[in-house]
Amino acid sequence: MKKIVKFLTALCGFITLPTPAEYRTFTDANITYGIFHAKPEEMRLHWRDSEGQNYNSLTNLKRVLQKDYQIKMLMNAGIYSKHNAPAGLWIENGQELNPLNNKRGKGNFHIQPNGVFALAGKAAYILTTKVYQQKHLKPTFAMQSGPMLLIEGKINRQFSAGLESYHKRNAVCLDKKNRLFFILTTSGKPNLYTFSQGLQKIGCYHALYLDGTISNWYIPGIFNSFHWHHFVGMISVTEMDKK
Repeated sequence: MKKIVKFLTALCGFITLPTPAEYRTFTDANITYGIFHAKPEEMRLHWRDSEGQNYNSLTNLKRVLQKDYQIKMLMNAGIYSKHNAPAGLWIENGQELNPLNNKRGKGNFHIQPNGVFALAGKAAYILTTKVYQQKHLKPTFAMQSGPMLLIEGKINRQFSAGLESYHKRNAVCLDKKNRLFFILTTSGKPNLYTFSQGLQKIGCYHALYLDGTISNWYIPGIFNSFHWHHFVGMISVTEMDKK
């Protein structure tokens, strides 16, 4: 037993676990929300690797990043099309890889208003697509998804409490202090209205829907299971300095 304890103690010395300030949970109406607090400068978006191939899964992305970076969190990012491309705007390292999508259509992405999550400098933004176009930002990273869940703390008017669509869901949000959070329901399946209510109670001021049902994340020491589900765009939060 002593040998096992020593081994685990030594092992923990090589694993950086999220601090309480980075990860917490909140439960309301039988829905549990996992909440990850991220620094904008530690966040990046990933779609394709250096050879132009889709990463396809959190596990594949993890294999690449962990060679050089200490990973804090990985998560799927936004709705994608049947062509294995983001459904809307996608910018990585200042380069636009997919254009803004103003088309009307069916599905969550097209519920209006949809929006854009962007990083410009050290600031994070969650804006409706219309406002994003007006601001003329030059983001390092940006992705378009939909619908907007909260706008200035208010629930999207398109949602109703009785909406019969109950799924696992994830979102990105900013509070009034412009602090950045990624949120995933870890227990229970809310509709969009209940999900938005939960985000309000957590303290979100602006929030953008990312996806549902298939949504997942990897957080070392907290959510470690294998993640082979097919994704297109993904989010990483890592230590800024390489190993």
